[in-house]
Amino acid sequence: MKILILRLSSLGDIVLTQPVSAWLREHYPEARIDYMVKEQYLELVPLLGCSLNPLTYQKTLKAHLELKKEQYDLVLDLHAKLSTWLLRLAAQGKKSSVYNKERRRRKKIVKGKRGLDIRSTVDLYKSALDKLFPDLQLEDPRLYPVADTALPAFDPAPKRILLFPGALHNTKRYPSLYYKQLIDMSPRDWQYIILGSPGEAALCEDIARGNSAMSMAGKFSFSQILALMQSADWVISADSGPMHLAAGLQRPQIAIFGATHPSLGFAPQNPNARILVANLACQPCSLHGSKLCPENHFNCMRMIKPEQILGILEGPGIAPVS
Repeated sequence: MKILILRLSSLGDIVLTQPVSAWLREHYPEARIDYMVKEQYLELVPLLGCSLNPLTYQKTLKAHLELKKEQYDLVLDLHAKLSTWLLRLAAQGKKSSVYNKERRRRKKIVKGKRGLDIRSTVDLYKSALDKLFPDLQLEDPRLYPVADTALPAFDPAPKRILLFPGALHNTKRYPSLYYKQLIDMSPRDWQYIILGSPGEAALCEDIARGNSAMSMAGKFSFSQILALMQSADWVISADSGPMHLAAGLQRPQIAIFGATHPSLGFAPQNPNARILVANLACQPCSLHGSKLCPENHFNCMRMIKPEQILGILEGPGIAPVS
């Protein structure tokens, strides 16, 4: 049995496909399961568990023609873009299936249709399997860190808190000023580590400027980030990829929603998650966020005060993984 899974990006979406991979591995233990992603996400694939074989997405004609030679029994398209349609066409699997994005339902939610929601994007990815294997059940996404991952030696602290302030679009980002205020009003012996992609280094450095927080954006691999999360008491993020990493480890986390909303299926699948959302009449204003608030007030984020976050952090949480 040879299976090809197509999900080229991005970080959070790849994590949310993990239950599909886990189900396939459980039911086809001897199968070769190839998982195709863009090069920057290759390291993430083994962290999904399930003994997956990572493949690098390449746009070349040669790479597409090579897929047909693999003679896949099953091709699952969990991206549903033109690029993955071309890959499915090239692979010519004996069976293939594409997930249902629920575009119409999501558009209605964005336009303010109350009472509609999507429990989780995991359910949408499950739809690709439903077409072939009815009545199946999927678990929540789980990640499997690499044992003994090397990390810098951090000083011990009563609480270690990881901040991921970045997001692809501005309206998904919690205000930097509020993060600064949170750090300033926290006990001085708490340890804040601010993380993100290399492109978010300036944002992280700005938040750390003038306080004791450490800005370390772009310095860690995915494996190291998971190891750091296991060592942390709390992980704070927007609706972003790192939010789903923390959920995949079931770490205590605070997920802050602005332009988007959990009703779109983006809520972290984690019993240890605390979700902060203002639930304004204008939320959600978009599916993935935008550059500016359409209402020019950004109250969806401004109404979530640092004091509210601090109150959660002062709770017990769960002990870090030793």
